[in-house]
Amino acid sequence: MAAITPPSGPSLVFDGSQPIKAVIFDMDGLLLDTETLSFDSFVATAQRYDLQVDISHYRQMIGMNAASGIDILRRLLPAGLDAVVFKDEWLAVYRELLVAGVDVKAGAFDMLHHLQATGIGRAVATSSAGHKARTILADVGLLPLFDHVTGGDEVKAGKPAPDVYLDAARKLGIAPADCLALEDSENGVNAALAAGMTVIQIPDLAPAARPAAPPHFHLATCLAEVTAKMTPGQR
Repeated sequence: MAAITPPSGPSLVFDGSQPIKAVIFDMDGLLLDTETLSFDSFVATAQRYDLQVDISHYRQMIGMNAASGIDILRRLLPAGLDAVVFKDEWLAVYRELLVAGVDVKAGAFDMLHHLQATGIGRAVATSSAGHKARTILADVGLLPLFDHVTGGDEVKAGKPAPDVYLDAARKLGIAPADCLALEDSENGVNAALAAGMTVIQIPDLAPAARPAAPPHFHLATCLAEVTAKMTPGQR
């Protein structure tokens, strides 16, 4: 495959790191407060089977695509309980909670408008199915602010493999090394780092598993903090 030649054009610098020409976002737990809804529905489904689960069980599945999540459920659930059946019931409860609406994370609109105004590429790289991601992003008004969306079902391997991030960079026409990835989960961080991107982790339900290691891995508390540390860059 031919190497992507970084286009000339605007760039931004985050906290003194190298200039970046595109920002690629995770969705669940980073742009949208969906992880809380997903955890609540996981607990509710487990209670139907008199199972005791907690956040430590749920954290193992954060950032995973559907197939990987099923594999983890098979290890967590009793032998007599079909993991696919459980996951289907869990998703049904989750969709019921989604009907009431999902909150956009604070600072998401401001950051995306800022990136759009400065001509920086924007994409989503999510473990969720692509069509579902586009639907929910459209419902909350975020979809028009992105150039592309890649879902976990649209690549060969889900996070922590780098496929979704590499596909998002390819669609943007930007070399992975010129992309900044924003993630909340450890699986997502591993995927973006494996893709060769600079990564900022903004933990959600699970705390960060490693300290910051500039210039390629940073920690932040919220999207607004990231936006505030972005300055114009030149190549």
